[in-house]
Amino acid sequence: MSQRADQEHVFVQCLPGLEGVLQVEARRIGAVHPVVGGIELVGPAGIHAEAALVLRVAERVLLRLLSFPVRRWAEVQKGLRAARFEDVVGVGAALVLESSIRIPGAPAARALAGSLSRLWQRPVEPARAEDRAGERPRLLLRVVDGRASLSADVGGELLHRRGWRQETSRAPMRETLAAGVLELAGYVSDEPLRDPVCGSGTLIIEGALMARSVPPGLGRTFAAERWPRAEQDDWSGRRERLRSQIRPTAAAPIVGSDVNAGALGTARRNARRAGVLADLKLERADVASAVAGETAPGLVVGNLPYGMRVDARGGLETFDSALARTLSREFSGWRRALLVDDETRLARAGGSAPDRLHRLVNGGLPVVLGVWGSRR
Repeated sequence: MSQRADQEHVFVQCLPGLEGVLQVEARRIGAVHPVVGGIELVGPAGIHAEAALVLRVAERVLLRLLSFPVRRWAEVQKGLRAARFEDVVGVGAALVLESSIRIPGAPAARALAGSLSRLWQRPVEPARAEDRAGERPRLLLRVVDGRASLSADVGGELLHRRGWRQETSRAPMRETLAAGVLELAGYVSDEPLRDPVCGSGTLIIEGALMARSVPPGLGRTFAAERWPRAEQDDWSGRRERLRSQIRPTAAAPIVGSDVNAGALGTARRNARRAGVLADLKLERADVASAVAGETAPGLVVGNLPYGMRVDARGGLETFDSALARTLSREFSGWRRALLVDDETRLARAGGSAPDRLHRLVNGGLPVVLGVWGSRR
């Protein structure tokens, strides 16, 4: 794909199974081209900042600096001589390099860093996980399928870290996955939302943020805000515009319940940090005693306990059966979206076979989202 001088090319990565959700939300800000692991987003200068601020299921946003065809490692080295860092790295600043290379003759990570230090005349160090939150610019060199690309990491920290979740329950769920589950379930802001196993509140907090149009990146900072070009990308102006679009309250009830009082306390504190505590109702109740109340039908959503999250796998059968009875008795007419680790549990927990299945990943574990009903 050719690149015009007045355009940016940005690679946006997401969790497996959320590529379709990412494509839909990214089309609102630029031209989308599906690629393995996410999308390539093309748009005007500064679109990398917009993507980092507004894309709810994005895990990483990478601004493309170079892209060129290669057949041998020598061609990679030659192409990297053209790298220009003035926009994203201060003069002489050290770089952290993450590499993903599939081509014969490529050196190991430390040898590659040393070679590029000499080539670019600045310190280059191999990336480590702990470097994500550091001050040094982080670059990604990718060589695969006859093409090399060099990109700058816009976020630094992975984008699921919104800034509000400083505490988690026993089995934390990424904020990006929670947003993806709600999108796949068809959640919209004018319908009630209920999570009968809310834990630390990730699903209902993400739901409240969506209902009020609060951008996911508004409460955190990004590595790109320290780039030399940051002022021209107008981060402050973008934030001001996005804040002006936030709704004052959620339009419909959002309720979370859990049998664990400690988890509810964590959910309450997380919601307060996210600025949505007033939009939520938190109740202590197990799945057998959860009630819909007087609200109109909406969406019941839940990240159900997995085998590894309870003391005995056999306990899940009792849990699933209790949930199915509650859904049938209290939530008749509601749509349902349940995330489980075993597809065979869906009919047992949901009361019937789901209408749609989505295969996702939660904390490195393959999971399945079952969805019952559709919004007319």
